[in-house]
Amino acid sequence: MIVVLVHGWSVRNTDTYGELPARLRREARRRSELDIDIRNVWLSKYISFHNEVRVEDIARAFEAAMRRELGDALGTRRIAVVTHSTGGPVVRDWMQRYYLAKRKRVPVSHLVMLAPANFGSPLAQLGRSRLARLKTWFNGVEPGMGVLDWLELASPESLALNFAWQQAAPQLAKQGVYSFVLTGASIDHQLYDFVNSYTGEQDSDGVVRVANANLDFRHLVLRQAAPARSASKILDLDIAEESSLDGIPLAILEGRSHSGERMGILRSIRDRNDEHPTVEALLACLQVNSARDYRAQRQAFEEQNKRVLEEARVEVRELPGPFDRTRIKDPCSQVIFRVRDHEGHAVKDFEILLTADGDDPDRLPPGFFVDRQKNHRQPANLTYYLNAARLLGDAPVAHGGEILREALLPAEGLGLCIQPYPVEGFVHYLPGRLRVSRDVLLQMIVPHRTTVVDIELHRVVHEGTFRLTHRQDPEDFTQAKPGAPLTE
Repeated sequence: MIVVLVHGWSVRNTDTYGELPARLRREARRRSELDIDIRNVWLSKYISFHNEVRVEDIARAFEAAMRRELGDALGTRRIAVVTHSTGGPVVRDWMQRYYLAKRKRVPVSHLVMLAPANFGSPLAQLGRSRLARLKTWFNGVEPGMGVLDWLELASPESLALNFAWQQAAPQLAKQGVYSFVLTGASIDHQLYDFVNSYTGEQDSDGVVRVANANLDFRHLVLRQAAPARSASKILDLDIAEESSLDGIPLAILEGRSHSGERMGILRSIRDRNDEHPTVEALLACLQVNSARDYRAQRQAFEEQNKRVLEEARVEVRELPGPFDRTRIKDPCSQVIFRVRDHEGHAVKDFEILLTADGDDPDRLPPGFFVDRQKNHRQPANLTYYLNAARLLGDAPVAHGGEILREALLPAEGLGLCIQPYPVEGFVHYLPGRLRVSRDVLLQMIVPHRTTVVDIELHRVVHEGTFRLTHRQDPEDFTQAKPGAPLTE
């Protein structure tokens, strides 16, 4: 098996891989069952910190590099690609662009992604100057805005790639291409930025949320019916379509953060005979050779995740002064809303309000809301980050023989109201309402996952937008008023 290593964004030296290449060689010598051609561990180099470079440009260059360096091995040898951070989306874009979209065989048997920003990162919106000061991710190089645009939460490019992978899932399974996500959910407080809370978020490795790394996601389409001629003030939204991408193994690794030599999922690997969570998970992935192995490894990771998350549920820090030294780490869920009208136009000005019983937002559990971010290039795309334990309920949390938090009762249900703009004129929109239900809560809020919710509003056009007249004398119609809504 040939192993290709692909680094993340803003990297400027191949030492980013740390001691992983040497460790793979060591493991190949130690484990007879490990089929790794240690002469062919390729270190990738690509330029991401120039503003004109986009993810698709890097994917194109990766295709050329693979053909130049591996040649005939692309069609004759098993190739495993191991990525870190933005390297995951880069390789997935390469696979989609040059093989899956063309119905060609993918020249990769294993794709193992370490802390991949598959649904982006909340840090990407902070701006180039602020990001350059964060030692969590950057090392003094110029962040490339072309790549940053892809990495921003709910970017059109990231969502397009994820939906393409949803469609390609049967093709990947038929070809025997095995994809894995390995990520951390721990914060290295030596790298924490006290001004920017994103570097210490719940259910995150300090850069990438678990829900952003996880490729399994859900998709709901909420559709608004056309108004009657006597238009209502608010129209119900109904779940018109449901789908999901399921089955890609996710491992949440014990004590791993995004970067850094102490806890980093990649840089903390040492070339020695010790147990390391990244190495053990990586080797388990590389030994998958069948659909049955793949399902078994997914199950093994799920059981491991339960243990890792339970053991790390309470974090205790040594802090000077009268500070709270304990922190309960809850699972979180990410919901991306995309608002369009039934003609396909983006609705860029709107407000969304999550609701509970009686369409009342005040009856939602306290502490459920974590973060909200609109995509700066596509304001019709809005991301909510929510505490799943607060919404779905949780058992009592104990530590050191004491109950730190009593049991949390689940929300009775979840709904939403959307107020789009404009609300009057010849062409406008009407508010929409998804009625509160337990089913909606369970469909939308999934721990460690993203749910993409497309809201399709009806574009209301009124009589008077176009008129024909028999009058021959001049008539000023600039003050004409809209008539009743047009029916289909």
